[in-house]
Amino acid sequence: MAVAKLVIPGQVAADIGSDHARLPIYLVQKGIVPWAIATELSRGPLARTQAAIMLSPVRDLVQPRLGDGLQALDRGEAASIIMAGMGADTICRILSRDWEKAASFRRFVFQPMSRPFVLRQALAEQGWPILDELLVRENKRIFLIISSSPGNRPYKLSSLELDIGPIILKNRDRELNKIYLQRWMNRYQAVYQSLLQSNSPETRLLIEDYKHKIKALEVIMDAG
Repeated sequence: MAVAKLVIPGQVAADIGSDHARLPIYLVQKGIVPWAIATELSRGPLARTQAAIMLSPVRDLVQPRLGDGLQALDRGEAASIIMAGMGADTICRILSRDWEKAASFRRFVFQPMSRPFVLRQALAEQGWPILDELLVRENKRIFLIISSSPGNRPYKLSSLELDIGPIILKNRDRELNKIYLQRWMNRYQAVYQSLLQSNSPETRLLIEDYKHKIKALEVIMDAG
């Protein structure tokens, strides 16, 4: 439950798309939050979440709710909003419905399962700072967790920061981060070699882009 490390302790948390309310139940049982909200998009998953809550020892402290994204919540009702186990495009779709309402919550904890650069770009454009980035390994897979808070000062991220993450790059000396960086290097090199097989004008810019990424990442990895 690495996501729990980034939740604001002692204040209400809401888990969007809660999947049997595992995380809200955990947060309350461990005393991390006083009570929690578990939302589901449709009635089938909501029924399963309700059943899981009723079987837990904290049934009175976890509220199941039906609703799409943040629509199930009142403004500012929770301090921490968790969006885990969904793609970055889905996360951005939920946020973009009402950035103003999203800004009424203090912290967001994201676990994007795909295309994290889409989420980082959206946060940068909205001026939401990235507070932390954690990597968690389960078996051979590495999962990414990003925390952010509402802001109003847009900023720019480099191509490496969009792909890999500014805080992961900064903390490159951590063992799991080193493994993650090497995986990205392998990916960049594979794409670069594939692009070299094409002579079309469209790929020339991409070739230069990936050459730059590889060199920039080499410098960072050597410095670590």
